[in-house]
Amino acid sequence: MKYFELDTQSQFEEKNLCIAIGNFDGFHKGHIGILDLLKKIAYEKNQSTAIISFNPHPREFFQSKTENFNIYTKSDKINFLKKFDVDVYIEFNFDKKLSELSASQFVENILIDKLDIKNVVVGKDFKFGKDRLGNFKTLEHYSKENNFSVHLVESIMPSNSSNKFSSSIIRENIKNGEMEKASFALGRHWHMTGFIVEGDKRARKINFPTANVLPGKHIIPRKGVYCIEAYFKNQKYLGVSNFGERPTVNGSKLLLETHIFNFSEEIYGNELTVRFLTFIRPEQKFANFDELAKQIKKDTETARKYHNI
Repeated sequence: MKYFELDTQSQFEEKNLCIAIGNFDGFHKGHIGILDLLKKIAYEKNQSTAIISFNPHPREFFQSKTENFNIYTKSDKINFLKKFDVDVYIEFNFDKKLSELSASQFVENILIDKLDIKNVVVGKDFKFGKDRLGNFKTLEHYSKENNFSVHLVESIMPSNSSNKFSSSIIRENIKNGEMEKASFALGRHWHMTGFIVEGDKRARKINFPTANVLPGKHIIPRKGVYCIEAYFKNQKYLGVSNFGERPTVNGSKLLLETHIFNFSEEIYGNELTVRFLTFIRPEQKFANFDELAKQIKKDTETARKYHNI
């Protein structure tokens, strides 16, 4: 996959692209419908598939909050695109200049002049341009005079709900620890990936070693204990994780601590992916380490029952 980072002044030489535009945060089931149509049209027109996205996410750009917003990291996003066999990924730097382009300026300056679009695919709720005044009808209007075609993908709805698949809802699910709901909408379990760092090794004293990972630049899940799947060197393991600040031992930074069942390797410095399956309990401060150890034993028993082991 070819990857380009562009801004409003960048030159772009790739041609004959079938393009889908959107943030594609999470690559949930609704996004898959857009990608499926993109690939179908590209095949029929003998064009390369391309995704246009924005970094930071426009909503993150306009918010004053500093907390991480995206469902997955940028690295995760690129890996998903490769998995779906997208040919070209174009990431625009969403800065003040881009944010101030009107809908007509975005179409004329970016899509037509810079990208020379021939086919563009968007979702029903796609909005663009200053104050989000551009939409599918705006693109359709410009397409008639500029020799490109616009294709609309209707919102995909779960069969058991009137709510569409939505990145905003998935973010709330993750923040609330509602991992089953997030997994259903994503079509996969939400995960965190990072390199294993050394901890204080207190848990080793109670025969409960953990692999510790610092959170990346993605949304922060609810603090607490989870049943998980851990992936190390493409091998799946079952386990239990705590995500939080570890108030009982006066922790000061967010950390994902994962106890992998039936595992004893030394894996510091290696990459670990942890998939969140279900929430067990919120993080809490115990009176002392002995009380924490008792609760860890209960959490482990709960996780083993969940995993049926």
